[in-house]
Amino acid sequence: MATILIANADHRFSEVLRSVLTTYHHEVVVARTGEEAIKLFDAVNPALVLLDLALLGKPGLEVLAQIRARSPHLPVMILTGEVSLQIEDRAREMGVTDVLRKRLKMDVIMQAINHVFLQAGRQGKAAPAIASPGKPATILIVDDEPEICEMVGEFLGRRGYRTTIAYSGEEALAKVKQEPPDLVLLDIYMPGINGVEVLRQLVKDRFAGGVIMLTASQDEPLLKIALDLGAFDVLPKPVNLEQVELAVMVKLVLNEPDASPGPHR
Repeated sequence: MATILIANADHRFSEVLRSVLTTYHHEVVVARTGEEAIKLFDAVNPALVLLDLALLGKPGLEVLAQIRARSPHLPVMILTGEVSLQIEDRAREMGVTDVLRKRLKMDVIMQAINHVFLQAGRQGKAAPAIASPGKPATILIVDDEPEICEMVGEFLGRRGYRTTIAYSGEEALAKVKQEPPDLVLLDIYMPGINGVEVLRQLVKDRFAGGVIMLTASQDEPLLKIALDLGAFDVLPKPVNLEQVELAVMVKLVLNEPDASPGPHR
C-alpha cells in the first residue's frame, strides 16, 4: 500500500481515480486547489503525486516547483487535459515521471502508475491492470433516436466496451432479461414504456447492474423519481460523450469494489 496525492480540479475525475486506487488498497488524498495540494503534501508525505497542470488557484507548475523544492526525487506524474508543448516541456525539465492525458482509458493510466511504483521499488509486486482479462464491460444503450444510439455506441466501442442497443423500453427489458449487461444507459422519454418505468421494472426484477439516465428534460420531480429509484446519475442531452464515459467509469468501479471493472484493452 502507498499514499497517493491526487491534485486535480476535476472532482469527478479525481473520484474515479480514488475509487480505483483504493480498490488496490492505496491510501488516497485529493486536492482541488494548488494551496490545498501543498498543505496535503506536507501533511501526508505521499509516495506518488498525480498532478493536474490546470489546478484551481495556484498553477500546477508552481505546485510542482514547491514539491520539487521539498522532495527533488519523489515520483510526480502529470495527469492533465490539453496543455501547450511549452508547459509540458517545462514539466519534464522539472523531473516529472510521465505526462498523461485525462482522456486515456483508465487501464492505461493504472498501468503507468503501477510502472512508477515498480521503478521506485515501493511495491513487491505489480498491481493488476484495471481491465478484467478478456471480458469487457457490457453496456446497453436505450434510446428511440438511432443517431444517439449509434454515436454513443461507436464512442464507447472505441473505448473498449461491448455495447448493445435497444430502441424502446420494451426491447430494453427483453434484452436485459436475455443477457443482463453491466450497465444501462437509459433515455427517459420514449414511446411506449418510458425510461422511468423501465427503471422501475429493472428494480423490481433486481437488476444487478447500474443505470444511468439520459434526458433533455428539466422536469425536476421526474428526475428525482429516477434518482430515488436507484439511477446512478442523470446526464443531460445533447449528449456529452466525455461526460458519459466518466459516469460509466465511476459506476463500473463502484459496482465492483473487489474486482477490476472497466474496458478491455
